[in-house]
Amino acid sequence: MLVTLGVIAGFHGANLEAAEQAGTSSDQVPAADLKVFNDPTILTRRVWLETEWNKFTDGASIVEETAGTLWVWRVSENQDWAVRLKLPVNLRVGSDDPNVPDIGGLGDVKVATGTAFRLRKTFRVGAGLDLEMPTGRHEFSDNAWQIQGFGSLGWDITRWLTFSPSFEYNQSVAEEGSAQPLNSLETFFPFTIILPHKWAVTAGYENKTDFENDNYVTNKAKIAIAKELESIPLRFYLQTKRDFDSVEKEFQVSFVVTGYFR
Repeated sequence: MLVTLGVIAGFHGANLEAAEQAGTSSDQVPAADLKVFNDPTILTRRVWLETEWNKFTDGASIVEETAGTLWVWRVSENQDWAVRLKLPVNLRVGSDDPNVPDIGGLGDVKVATGTAFRLRKTFRVGAGLDLEMPTGRHEFSDNAWQIQGFGSLGWDITRWLTFSPSFEYNQSVAEEGSAQPLNSLETFFPFTIILPHKWAVTAGYENKTDFENDNYVTNKAKIAIAKELESIPLRFYLQTKRDFDSVEKEFQVSFVVTGYFR
């Protein structure tokens, strides 16, 4: 498994109908609970359970169940501070290769802390730093100490359309055993459309540049749908990704159930 200690940072916009309010909590961002799945500039106090299923061409499936929580505190009228914890469990089954056994175990445990600010009612921006250290089963870990720097912004173009690009730069500082050095840059470009009756749709493009592999670039597209319940603070999120460069992976699907604290 992999334990991550780091910094999460982000900016939160004010409510479009109440711009005089300050802070970065979800009540200042229209439809924040539907945007939070793809907008790291929004910090809201919540817990979630995520199921991610990766299907490969050799018949193998890797399923990752992740329990997570994010706690947020007000620092000033324009700033929040947050602590995040992720606890994943992985399962690999179904390979056609008899030399690839079915296995399970704890995955990459992550702990993070950071801050968030607001610039104006429709614009947010943030940056942070993660420290990751290998502590678990090598099949489900990068087996390297890593530093990750990231940045993000959120722009509410209209009340129903948000653009929230972000990037993550990963650099390993020490490797265990025969693990290779890691040095990569990932960028994310999602657009979220808010629909009536507390629905949302997100479409996005992602890429990754692997500096340790001759600057090899991989590209992905994703589509997702989110629903917020009317009577209780629960949100559901279903996402699928298409990898245009991998000949090994058939598809990736994620489903997230999130509960919010008010």
